[in-house]
Amino acid sequence: MSETVETRGDDRRDLITGDTNQDGKADVWVADTDGDGKADLFQFDTDGDGDVDITLVDLDQDGTPDITVDGDGGHAPN
Repeated sequence: MSETVETRGDDRRDLITGDTNQDGKADVWVADTDGDGKADLFQFDTDGDGDVDITLVDLDQDGTPDITVDGDGGHAPN
């Protein structure tokens, strides 16, 4: 876990979960936190251990991350 980062809301809904290296564990999570159906939280497992290593938050949903932190940013996947 790392510092808690601000997101657009408090209701996390995973839109996409992916296993890009086919090891049976998720390593990409794309989530909506404010209920509008648009992604604003992007998380990646870069070392294959199943834990979030990098979190990106797109507060204005313009496609460019506003915040990048190491770890899950206080928003662990469900």
